[in-house]
Amino acid sequence: MKNIGDNCTHCGRSTAFGSGLFVNRIASITDTEEGWLCPECQQVECDMCEKLTLNYAINDDGNIVCENCDEVINGN
Repeated sequence: MKNIGDNCTHCGRSTAFGSGLFVNRIASITDTEEGWLCPECQQVECDMCEKLTLNYAINDDGNIVCENCDEVINGN
């Protein structure tokens, strides 16, 4: 296993302090590398509006729903 330091294990960009990707990075380990996962690579696609988001819920049907769509559905 290769430690790639402050780099993202998905996209390879630096997540070091001052890179703009430091906030919200999370530790990440793949089959061959250990490092970090940047916020952009953590995003998932909302099943309703298809926009990428970090803030989501999973509804009773198992769908990923972003905050905006969740508010529309639940009226919150």
